Amino acid sequence: MKFADAEQSYEESKFIIFGVPYEDVEMSFRPGTKEAPDFIRYVSWDYESYSIIHGIDLQNIAIHDAGNLNIEDAKKFMEKCMKDGKIPIAMGGAHSISPHLISSIKENFGVVILDAHLDFRQEYLGDANSHACAARRIFEKVGKDKIISFGIRSASEEEVKEAEELGFKYYTVEEFRREMTNKIHFDKIYLSIDMDVFDPCYAPGVSNPEPMGLGYEIFDFIKELADKIIAMDVVEVCPPYDDERTSLLAAKIIRDFIAWNVLSSS
Repeated sequence: MKFADAEQSYEESKFIIFGVPYEDVEMSFRPGTKEAPDFIRYVSWDYESYSIIHGIDLQNIAIHDAGNLNIEDAKKFMEKCMKDGKIPIAMGGAHSISPHLISSIKENFGVVILDAHLDFRQEYLGDANSHACAARRIFEKVGKDKIISFGIRSASEEEVKEAEELGFKYYTVEEFRREMTNKIHFDKIYLSIDMDVFDPCYAPGVSNPEPMGLGYEIFDFIKELADKIIAMDVVEVCPPYDDERTSLLAAKIIRDFIAWNVLSSS
C-alpha cells in the first residue's frame, strides 16, 4: 500500500515519501515502532485528497512513495533525493534513524527537532546509537550552532548538565510558543518530529509517552517553517499501542507540510 495520493513516479515528483521500519534492539519502553510506516500509510487513506483548509488537491501534486528501506539503503536514498532536488519525507521507525539520514546530507542546513525528550545521552544501555541518543549524535554531526530542540519535558540530570556545558540549545514545553520560529535562523531546515512531542491525549501510540505535552499548535509551528524545510522525518509512532490517533496525526503532518510548501512557492 502506498501513502495516499503518492502515485507519481520518482522522476516527476518533488516530494518523496519513504519508510524506514527500523527500531533499536532494546527499546527503552514500548517496542513496535518498526510497524509505523505501513500503518501510517494505511490511515492516510482516511483523508480526502482535497484539503478544504489549503484549497489544494494532493492528487494534483507530484508525490512519490518509494516504499520501505533498511537503514543503510535509506541513507543512500536520502543522499540521492537531495542531489536530485527532491524533498524527502521519512517515516520511522525509531528516532535513531534521524542521525543516519542527516549524515547523508551534504549541503549547509540546520536541524530542528520537536521532541518530548532531550535525547542527549552519550549512550543508553550500552548503545551509542539508541533513540535516546539521537539529538547527541546529530549535535556531533552538525555542530552546536546548527541544531535546536523544542517541546522538551523529559531528561536525565546528566543530559541537562552536558547540554549546558556543550551549548546544546533547547526549549522546554513551558517555553514553547508558535512565535519561537523566530529563534530559528537556518535558511535550510531538516525537521525531525518525534511524535511524543504531542501530549498523549493527542498521540497515545508512541514508544515513550510523556504527559503535559503540546497539541495542535505544533501544526502552526511547522507551517511557519514549511518554505525552508528541505527534508523531514516523522518518528516514534508505535502502532501496537495506537488507536489510530497518532498515525492519523503523523499522516496529517506529512500532508499539511506538502500543502504548505506548495503554497509558499506559488
